[in-house]
Amino acid sequence: MVLGKVKSFIISYDCHNESNVPVFASGDSVSGRVIIEVTGEIRVKSLQIYAKGFAKVRWTESRNAGSNTAYTQNYTEEVEYLNHTDILIGHERAQCELVASPP
Repeated sequence: MVLGKVKSFIISYDCHNESNVPVFASGDSVSGRVIIEVTGEIRVKSLQIYAKGFAKVRWTESRNAGSNTAYTQNYTEEVEYLNHTDILIGHERAQCELVASPP
C-alpha cells in the first residue's frame, strides 16, 4: 500500500512578504513545493494538487433609530480567491511513471 510508505507529506509555500508568513491577496502568485518523504520504493502514476482559497467575514452593526428604538443588522460575505487543480505527475502532464525511493 502506497500510503503506508509515506513518512511525511509537506506543502511549503514561497513567502513573498517581510514577515515570512504564507499570506496572499487577490492577484498574488502562489508558488511552493510539494515534499513527499517515503520509507520504501513506490510507483506513482499520478499526483495532483488541489488548492482552494477563500475569505469569509461576518460582522454586526447596531443602530439607534430614535429614543427607544434600536436594531441590529448582521452581515456576512464570502469571496473565492483561488480554485485551482494542477497535475504534478500523470498522463496529462508527462506521459511517464515515477519511481520514488527513500533518501
